[in-house]
Amino acid sequence: MFKSILKQAASVAVLGLSIASAHAQSTTEITEAAHKEGNLISYGMSDDWVNLGNIFGRIEEIYGVEHVDTDMTSAEEITRLLAEKNAPVMDIADIGYDFLGRLVGENLAASYKNSSWDSIKPEFKDPDGRWASGYWGAISFLVNTDQVKVLPATWNDLLKPEYKDQVCSRDPRVSTYATASVLAAAYANGGDETNVQPGIDWFTKLRDTGNLRDGVVLNVASIQKGECPISLVYDFDGFAKRDATGLPLEVIIPSDASVGMLFSQYINALAPNPNAAKGAIDFIFSDEGQVMLAEGYAHPTRDVTLPAEVAAKLLPASAYANVHFPTNLESFSGAVAKIVEGWNAVVGQ
Repeated sequence: MFKSILKQAASVAVLGLSIASAHAQSTTEITEAAHKEGNLISYGMSDDWVNLGNIFGRIEEIYGVEHVDTDMTSAEEITRLLAEKNAPVMDIADIGYDFLGRLVGENLAASYKNSSWDSIKPEFKDPDGRWASGYWGAISFLVNTDQVKVLPATWNDLLKPEYKDQVCSRDPRVSTYATASVLAAAYANGGDETNVQPGIDWFTKLRDTGNLRDGVVLNVASIQKGECPISLVYDFDGFAKRDATGLPLEVIIPSDASVGMLFSQYINALAPNPNAAKGAIDFIFSDEGQVMLAEGYAHPTRDVTLPAEVAAKLLPASAYANVHFPTNLESFSGAVAKIVEGWNAVVGQ
């Protein structure tokens, strides 16, 4: 089902709120109503993530709104939405595929089928319009070549003594970076969505060897200060960190296995500015929005033709030969739950 994604990569490198269908309102009606609302509040969509700063700049121009984001993880996002049910703040958000099960289960997303809905493949959208995935990224090794002279190519390379105290990751209980990393390590060692234990075992080995750094928060600052010689990140985020820091950072897709994580966008069921939210979602899935995501090194989910200069910035399709995508939401959510359970057992919490 997801092989079409790689073909694309080869060719390019309740408050009474009812948001039922993009076709229920014209673009003009949405634009005029968004202008009147004047604001657009997002969670987990920071300016330095997949070119969102420029994307929201265009949204502000088109819809006459002022955008404000609060950066947070997918887990924090859901916690915040639940806490704000009686006083909603957020309009739209970006969430990792691994947290969609909780999002839908808590009825936090409105049903809205954006203006490009019919051209979004079924595997990238909820039949009821509660979410759609605008882009994906693959787990990669982000390596500072000033600090690491022999570049790792596979997961098991990272277990070698030469990488002592050099590998930075995050907590899979709260971060899609880490959830996907554990699953990728599982695939590399004979596991899959139905058997994540090899990934948990592998990270236990990484910790026991002393190669996994403890007490370091994986972010731009820690990378810039040299605290993370090797970081487990999405490929698009690795390229963005390289650009932001100016450091000699190389993005490597592990040749034995990686996971292609889908990132989904949705409207808060209680959005204070529902029309601004609709307009923003429409733009993200438009041809222009999808190309702008690729300018931020993300892989668009719609079949759009990328300008040559944009495609040239991306890794070749051959680098993604062993990328594994979610089978479906139920299976992937089950894998995530098992990863969290297994991680709790490992760390004793």
